[in-house]
Amino acid sequence: MRNELKIVSVVMLLLNSLNLFAQDVEFSQFYANKIYLNPAFAGSDFDPRISFGYRNQWPELNSAYISYSVAYDQYVNALGGGVGLQIMQDEQGDGTISTTTASGMYAYTLRVSRNLSIKTGFQVSFIQRKLNTSNFTYPDQTDEFYINGLINPFTGEGAIDRLNRNYFDFSSGVIAAYKNWFIGFAAHHVTEPNETFKDESDYSRLPRKYTLHCGVNVPVFRNGLHRSSFSLAPSFLYQQQSTNKQLNYGLYLSKGSIIYGMWYRDNLELEYDAIILQLGIIRDWWQVSYSYDKTISKLIHTNTGAHEISFLMRFKNRSSGSMEKNLRRRRQIGRIKCPKF
Repeated sequence: MRNELKIVSVVMLLLNSLNLFAQDVEFSQFYANKIYLNPAFAGSDFDPRISFGYRNQWPELNSAYISYSVAYDQYVNALGGGVGLQIMQDEQGDGTISTTTASGMYAYTLRVSRNLSIKTGFQVSFIQRKLNTSNFTYPDQTDEFYINGLINPFTGEGAIDRLNRNYFDFSSGVIAAYKNWFIGFAAHHVTEPNETFKDESDYSRLPRKYTLHCGVNVPVFRNGLHRSSFSLAPSFLYQQQSTNKQLNYGLYLSKGSIIYGMWYRDNLELEYDAIILQLGIIRDWWQVSYSYDKTISKLIHTNTGAHEISFLMRFKNRSSGSMEKNLRRRRQIGRIKCPKF
């Protein structure tokens, strides 16, 4: 009960603020959620693919933050690029605030040369936010000396102006890929839409989010001649939304079908927030991965980390012949060789 009260108290403080600056859902396995990271990733692989993501942040605080996502994308030769669709559900405070997002995206591929390609992506989203007031507990209803802290079922607080908020959102991104290298930039919430639950006189914008990511895939050779089953993929991710800054850096190590990952996350002031440990399996047409965020900041005694699971399926095109081979060869020029997870 006390954990629930803590969560609701935080929510109420946010709702009663005249300037509510929301933050986006964060996935530690950002390359397992490619089109969420950057819409330019749409259709960046040979074959159509569908991915699922689940994240439970602070699991000991009674479903404080739980997020689900499902996404589909594929390359369309007639369009000269890729298309994608993503649906995401985010639950905060055990469903006190729920956000459903449906996004469609298109990414155009410009093949500059055989080794260099540039992809530009555009995204349109429809977002619905709902407020569940049945979980609310106001300060004038509680007293710590009473059982469970609750003494009064009624409150003098005023009613919320609205319990639903619907709006459109727009984002864009670009990725340049050269051989085994890639670098990308994305800007989400370009128009900074209003998402307040209060009346129209109170404007609460969703801050624009900027993302910069880059990395390289490094095959490990044996005796300088033969490619081994090892490869390294160091990567870097920087994000900023309003005054919040985040830096992720680390690498993936793959051996055969097994992938290991280790990342550090901090706020650019050398104040480490978490160590992210990851283990995944990749097969011909599917892959699955689990990661855990281990808190190492000052919140180590109150922050219980995060569990995250991703699953992806690829749908192989089973047609054969020279036309299919030529199509795959043309796609290979624009393919981004970024980490799977």
